Amino acid sequence: MGDSKKLPLYERFALELESQILAGTFPVGERIPSIRETSIQREISFSTVVHAYELLENRGLIEARPQSGYYVKSRARTRAPEPDFSSFQGDPTHVSIDDVSEQLVQDTLKPEFAQFGAALPDPALLPTARLNRILAELAREGGFPDSIIGAPEGREELRIQVAQRAFTHGCDLPPDKIVITAGCTEALCLCLQALCEPGDLVAIESPTYFGILMALEAQHLRALEIPTHPGRGMSLDALKFAVDNHPVKAVVAMTNFSNPTGSLMDDESKYALVAFLEGRGIPLIEDDINGELHFSDRRPRVAKSFDESGNVLLCSSWAKDISSGYRIGWVAPGRYFTKVRRLKYALNVRTSVLPQLTIARFLESGGYDQHLRKIRRAYAQKMSELAQSVSTHFPEGTRVTEPSGGFVLWVQLPGGLDSMRLYREALKAFITIAPGYVFSPSHKFNDYIRLNAAWWSQRSEADLIRLSQVVKGLLGTS
Repeated sequence: MGDSKKLPLYERFALELESQILAGTFPVGERIPSIRETSIQREISFSTVVHAYELLENRGLIEARPQSGYYVKSRARTRAPEPDFSSFQGDPTHVSIDDVSEQLVQDTLKPEFAQFGAALPDPALLPTARLNRILAELAREGGFPDSIIGAPEGREELRIQVAQRAFTHGCDLPPDKIVITAGCTEALCLCLQALCEPGDLVAIESPTYFGILMALEAQHLRALEIPTHPGRGMSLDALKFAVDNHPVKAVVAMTNFSNPTGSLMDDESKYALVAFLEGRGIPLIEDDINGELHFSDRRPRVAKSFDESGNVLLCSSWAKDISSGYRIGWVAPGRYFTKVRRLKYALNVRTSVLPQLTIARFLESGGYDQHLRKIRRAYAQKMSELAQSVSTHFPEGTRVTEPSGGFVLWVQLPGGLDSMRLYREALKAFITIAPGYVFSPSHKFNDYIRLNAAWWSQRSEADLIRLSQVVKGLLGTS
């Protein structure tokens, strides 16, 4: 609590009120003091109280009721503990991802299924109508023969938008050092290809997104799993030990709201990670696809913002917040720019231009931040409700993460329950989940599942209860 004095006033007040809510001073369903009343009684500004209440609302502790005020939410109950820290420190692994990873995506094509599996955004929260209008505007304007011709690094309009956005959160990315890609996965693959040869060893988070494993397998690379805390990210001590004992060629990490754990690495750790790898001459491939989906008032920095030598290759896309269908991403590959650019040209010459122009114009319109505020509130609410539902309905001994961004939850099942067995039984009940089996090349996390909160709705509670009944049935506790 000593460090709380360094926080802004509204955060300190929010922490104080949160402790009172959790202590029962303001019971579930009770109205908390109004913004005006609090401002007068506590002698703090109106805006300070507003920001504090918004922060507590994002955390799922209070809710605003029209013409009535703020009330303590019924979800502010005891939550299940977080999953265990990954303690695995194994040997290099040849990556082989079977059909389960692909099946998770196929499951999303079945509308009769309750969708907790693939980590796809809520279609209702994407600005699809606005994108369609922009695309129609571009069609009316014409000039497509000229527009279709573009350089391998992508349209300048979009690269400028990436650079401007990065500058606002402390990252200097010149537009002429950015390459537009067909999604974040292509960006990651280009980076791996630029840095590694078949058989090379790449250090990864454990657990990690199975798309990264598929990219490693496609390029015949080996993986070295680094223990990862479900809240704080990759263990730097374990990484240093690994580098001292193995010929690591590159490191891949999701420093902001990792998939599947939702972990967030703090700024001090990001700086230490960048400095350590620079000293060892090992490049860092940073995946920041979830960075904009934070629930606090400040976007977390990327490790790239601490990079002074070009040793960090930063990848991202708009698949989680604007459009998963457009498949537009980007990479800022630092000192590896020329090689990545050439590989992009060799792979597919250039990324489709019309989707680039559409997203660029959407970003130029100035509505992106307003859109982000809306979906951040929505996902914070959905995450809180799903986590609480798991804590309420799953058997005793279940553990669940509490991410401060993104929209996936990492759940440790009780009794060592096999997640693949649960996956198959859940499909019979028309429910999709992501078994922990697919998030490790050594299939370490067999008693874990990842749940997607993005599609959570009022109807989802019944689906989650059905899933909990499947869990209890397999454990013999129903």
